[in-house]
Amino acid sequence: MIQINRRLTPGQYKIADIFPEIRAKPILAEIFRSKQEIEDVIANTNVIIISRRHEMSVDNQDGSITIGLSHLQQSDPEILYLDIIHELVHVRQQRDGLDLYDKTKAYVDRPTEIDAFALAVKEARRIGFAEAQILNYLQVEWITPQEHRRLAKRLNVVT
Repeated sequence: MIQINRRLTPGQYKIADIFPEIRAKPILAEIFRSKQEIEDVIANTNVIIISRRHEMSVDNQDGSITIGLSHLQQSDPEILYLDIIHELVHVRQQRDGLDLYDKTKAYVDRPTEIDAFALAVKEARRIGFAEAQILNYLQVEWITPQEHRRLAKRLNVVT
């Protein structure tokens, strides 16, 4: 699957400090426009590990990624991998000047989220996730059951 460095403590790192094999993943060529852009993102994107309960997110201002320590230490490696793929899509979007947190739309209706989830779903299928596992991956705590169904339908995930 993917190697993940789970022994880190709260602080600031680079993507390869946590996901040392990430640059070898073919999905990155679908996220970024060139190998140079991939290398630039891996070399220059700050990753902040925090001790609060938190999964992953991208800062809309500077494109840094925040990961909760408990998520890093305890979540299934496949989930962490899909999350970093999802967040790398947001890094690209932030670099393109998009508003990642457009409050005029529901979370599941934001084009930025649909784009990020679509690539995470594609990668989940490639690594062998069953539709039920993908459906479960799409269930995040801040969306309603109706929004979950709407997101799954939009991404052609069987419910």
